[in-house]
Amino acid sequence: MSSNTQPTARQRIAMPKIIKNTCISMLLALLVSLYGTSVTMADAADGEFMGYKLGSNYQGAEEHVKAARTNGTLIVQAANPVKPNDITDVFLIVTAATKTIGQISGSTWFDTEAKARSFALRYVNLLHTKYAGWQFGREQMGSDLRIVEVNLDKPPYNIRFYLDEEEHNDKMMWRFSMTLGWLPASKEAQAWNNMANTQHIAIADAERKKMLDNADMRGL
Repeated sequence: MSSNTQPTARQRIAMPKIIKNTCISMLLALLVSLYGTSVTMADAADGEFMGYKLGSNYQGAEEHVKAARTNGTLIVQAANPVKPNDITDVFLIVTAATKTIGQISGSTWFDTEAKARSFALRYVNLLHTKYAGWQFGREQMGSDLRIVEVNLDKPPYNIRFYLDEEEHNDKMMWRFSMTLGWLPASKEAQAWNNMANTQHIAIADAERKKMLDNADMRGL
């Protein structure tokens, strides 16, 4: 590589220095090793990822809900994900009432940024190979001006790869995540957001009415 050649987005999210791209044959072998030859692989082009489908309703138990977001949507830990062994957690973002899935995300945590970036390179290359017809790019840089996010887009879907540092297991760790969601600004994204907002308002109104109906309001 000449001194004038700039690293690709894939290389910059994966490691701070230039890395040679993995050859296609190795990536296809990795596909087989991660998923197995007898397993029917999901297809993000159909909105399927990690054993779940965008727009479907999550059927798991209420205890799978881990947190409520400020916009009223819920974070659910997927009970029965279909995933590679080295992806440790799968979470869904769902609407409050119908539990309609708007985002599917698989994550793995690392002690160091270097390990997280090396791991990220493998999956960025892997999915860019599988979804070769998707538009690659849309980068985002962190505060140190290094790439922490890249995207694969094929309307109405988006696969987002990103790195962040947060407290995990009582220490600061680096997390790599890959997420299938609706392409931002698409009509499908807007429809899901509208659904989430409508359900959030309806639940809040019902809770407010119940509180007032059950309260002793004399003199108030």
